Amino acid sequence: MATIQLTLVSQQIAEGFLCQRLSVQITSPDGLIESADLMGLELPEGIDWRKGIVIEGRAPIWLYGYLVHACHPALWVACFDPRLGAVVVATHTHKVSVGQVIPIALAM
Repeated sequence: MATIQLTLVSQQIAEGFLCQRLSVQITSPDGLIESADLMGLELPEGIDWRKGIVIEGRAPIWLYGYLVHACHPALWVACFDPRLGAVVVATHTHKVSVGQVIPIALAM
C-alpha cells in the first residue's frame, strides 16, 4: 500500500475561481514518509490543467516542493495555509499573481 495518498476534488472557491484541490494524506501508521516514497508517486487522473490547483494536507516541505513542481502545467498553483488561505506560488495567468492569497473554505 502506498504511504502517500493524493485525492483530487474540483471546487468553486471565493472570488469565482474554479480550482481543483489536491489533498495529501500520509497513510503510514506512524505518519512518517521517506524520500523513497516519491518513487512511483503519480498525480491523480483527471487533472484539468486549465484550472488552478490548491495543494493541502499535512506533509513534509519536500513533498510539497515535489507536488508544486509536478503541478506546474496548471493555470496556477497554490498551497493552503489554514491561517491565510490559498497562497499562490506559481501562475500562468494574469488573473492571479505569486503571493496572492485566495480565500478558500475547504469542502470535505
